[in-house]
Amino acid sequence: MKRRLKKTMLILSAVVLLLLLYILINTFFITKDYLYGPPLLFISNRYLNVDIYPHSYEVAAVFTNNYIEGTTTPEDIDILRLFLKKMEVRGVFFVIPNYKKSYPLSGSPQVVDELHKLREDGHEISQAGTYHTYGPDLAQGAEPGQELLTLSFDDQLERIREGKELLEAIGFSPIGFRAPSFSTNRETFRVLETLDYLYDSSSSLPPRTFGTLFRPSLSQGILYPYPPSGYDFLTFTDYVDPTQHYTKAKELFQRVKGAQGVFVFHTFIGSVAQPERLQLLSAFVEYIISEKAWCSPMGELALWWQARSKLRVATRKNGLVFEIVMENRSPTSLGELGMEIRKYPEGVTEYLILDGQEKILRRGLLPVETKIFVTVPGYPEDRP
Repeated sequence: MKRRLKKTMLILSAVVLLLLLYILINTFFITKDYLYGPPLLFISNRYLNVDIYPHSYEVAAVFTNNYIEGTTTPEDIDILRLFLKKMEVRGVFFVIPNYKKSYPLSGSPQVVDELHKLREDGHEISQAGTYHTYGPDLAQGAEPGQELLTLSFDDQLERIREGKELLEAIGFSPIGFRAPSFSTNRETFRVLETLDYLYDSSSSLPPRTFGTLFRPSLSQGILYPYPPSGYDFLTFTDYVDPTQHYTKAKELFQRVKGAQGVFVFHTFIGSVAQPERLQLLSAFVEYIISEKAWCSPMGELALWWQARSKLRVATRKNGLVFEIVMENRSPTSLGELGMEIRKYPEGVTEYLILDGQEKILRRGLLPVETKIFVTVPGYPEDRP
């Protein structure tokens, strides 16, 4: 009897251990943000600290709007556009190229005109699936709206490419993608990489565990954009609609700000044009701006993050000069990047900031009491 009980306990212990190991492996991409901080090559050493974002911003925030399509009321788009222009906020509009395979944007010239006005104001026009399908005929048995969830690589490739070509035909070349109902599967990343998207912004990201067990969704876990393993594009996790969950949005924003992360929030066209929703959105935007948030379109932020994540910084003493070498191996320049010289080697009297090609970016006398701002040029892709 004791032997049987001991054997049972060993089996149960092994099962529990394997379960815990499975959870840790599949949720590490969330917990690593808390354990290690931003996945950047350089933030600080004993001499200096380099900002993550330009202009001394302490956090990044991206406004997004979902699901403009062929039946959208043009006036709703115009109301939101004028509101954002007044607030001086640029963001991303995820549009459905051919809603339910029955309402192509090309058949709604007024909606297309409004999209062009949005782009002229500095907003990005990106892609939200292709049909945003409902029902088993187009979603192949998935829940309503989860267009991609059950589709194979080949089916997704064909469908997403079709949507991209539909947008290109009306004058837009989408660099970003958001899955309908924020739902993807493991093949979606491979498709987006194949079609040369710069970024994805969905909530339900692979690997999928038991709803990540201890978190209601991955959208409340990931703090920084990250490239899925083996891919070049970046994934940005969407958080919340502040016009529906205002208090929760502020709480989530504060948590992201505390880690100097990226906060992506969304609205839905139509409902957000209502006066009470715009009032909430106005209050939220004013709040995050007061918290030193960089409100940027996602493509602009993606290029910045790719460059900032690869920035190498080295410090050295050269006679009486404290030299700081900032090597940006990305083609994207890092403009108005701030740094603080906290201390410096004994005996130096001035600082010299160089780029990776030894070109002088800035020089001055030590000590420096204020933050120094420099523009670190990019590294041309055709340079050997």
